Amino acid sequence: MAKSLSLEIAKRHKVSILLARLLVLRGVKTPEEADNWLNWDMPCEHSPFLLKNIDRAIELVVEAKKNKKNVWVYGDYDLDGISGTAILVGALGDWGLPASWMLPNRFNGGYGLSTNALQKMKDAGADFLILVDTGITAREEIKAAKELGMQVLVIDHHKPSGEGLPNADAILDPFLEGCEYPNKSLCAAGVAYKFLDALYQKTGKPLSDLERYLPMVSLSTLADIVPLSPENISLIRKGMIKFSNSDCLSIQVLYEKIAIDKNFVTSNDMHYRMAPLLNAPGRMESPDAALNFLLCKSKEEIESLYNKLVECNTERRVMELDIHKYAIKRLGEIYGDNLPKVLIIDSLEWNIGIIGIVAARMAQEHRRPTAIISVQSDGIATASARSAGSFNWHGALYPCRDIFIRWGGHVKAAGFNIAAEKINELRTRMEEQADIQDFVPSPEEASHYDLEVSLAEINMNFLNELRKLEPFGNENPYPIFLARQVLVRNLKPLTGGHLRFYAVQGRTSIVAIAFNKPHLAGALQKGTVNLVFEARRNIYKEIESVQLIVHGVME
Repeated sequence: MAKSLSLEIAKRHKVSILLARLLVLRGVKTPEEADNWLNWDMPCEHSPFLLKNIDRAIELVVEAKKNKKNVWVYGDYDLDGISGTAILVGALGDWGLPASWMLPNRFNGGYGLSTNALQKMKDAGADFLILVDTGITAREEIKAAKELGMQVLVIDHHKPSGEGLPNADAILDPFLEGCEYPNKSLCAAGVAYKFLDALYQKTGKPLSDLERYLPMVSLSTLADIVPLSPENISLIRKGMIKFSNSDCLSIQVLYEKIAIDKNFVTSNDMHYRMAPLLNAPGRMESPDAALNFLLCKSKEEIESLYNKLVECNTERRVMELDIHKYAIKRLGEIYGDNLPKVLIIDSLEWNIGIIGIVAARMAQEHRRPTAIISVQSDGIATASARSAGSFNWHGALYPCRDIFIRWGGHVKAAGFNIAAEKINELRTRMEEQADIQDFVPSPEEASHYDLEVSLAEINMNFLNELRKLEPFGNENPYPIFLARQVLVRNLKPLTGGHLRFYAVQGRTSIVAIAFNKPHLAGALQKGTVNLVFEARRNIYKEIESVQLIVHGVME
């Protein structure tokens, strides 16, 4: 059945059998369903007017413009909040409503809106506040804003806490009870974009003026690891296309300096190269540098702002390696060789801007959901958590919310504050939640692959075809292949614990790299292996070639 369906898809869309087989694995059940993947112009977006409270939100902003209110946009310190803020400030300004902005600093203000930030904005004349990527649980802070005489519009994508909504003038969030918006997977920048879409439609401003912000929506959707629903895929694809001809100066610079292929920006470029760069200032000091970069309209200033991002990202990499090294040591000290289903790794005063990256890395390496916790000198611990497999962090934290000082997040990623003395209780309760969710850690990475192939099938033509399935991310992972009886030739260790060799099968020979996998040297030295890998495009001195990124070897 699957074989005949693959043949039909290949014939209908004039693609290789290999790509058709991947589509079947992605859940395509008919040749017509493949249109949703392969036709980038397929309409997959929903009307923004399905968002609950959208008319009230538009009314508030129209009144603010008419009455010349002092508008402030307050975001979050990660890329979704930064981009959401940039989109709102930029698009509202284009529409004729100037807006100032403020972002929290995780090192001295913590997550979300604070009374201190409120007072600063009030002192600056703020009388209308727009919260983006935060606010759905900020009941006390929004109450304080109202007492200061501010109107408040919340634009968020997190689930409500279950303890009542804040008394804002309007709330836009797909998770609101009674909200008919079908896509519950929008990132905050995506919700902001849909709000602006409705605003532009309602007031007669051309939607083409809004499309310049689509690359920022793409970046946020990938960076925030939200599920790639059909609408999210559509939004990302539109953003990907806009990168190469954007009239937004910051997007031009990102594309020129970072995109590997100057004819096509990939989800890999955005997720693993652009997003870390833009997140770096908020991880090391203040996120303001990233937002200033995204909003910059001066060619004279943009280069120095970009260099600041690069400097922060370089510092971030060094610190990440140090924390990761110590986290491995702490893992052994806490659990020994008997790892639980959920890893809770704590230490004194790790940089709270880096722990999320380390949590993601440890979760991937050990195939278990991981929370990295930095215990501060006052006994309050800050945690960042990342998922693995089917584990739902929001679903696990919600029943345990009584032990947190603050908490928030979604399925794949979360954060919380907790008293240090409750960390052991947290470990026990997370194991209970893992059992409730029937979570089982996955086997070794090397045993996971999508399709068995011959190396002869992995060529530049196939990699060009593979772009049709972009973007890759949460719920649409980059495909992993298995090739059996591969000869290993010219195996060489590289600086940093990497390995390089030629993978040879028949007349096909392809360069292969095993990043951060020095432990594979023994298996590879046997000469013939069953290789598990990703196939990637490599460009060196403007010459394109196929490169295998090795995941492991199978017995």
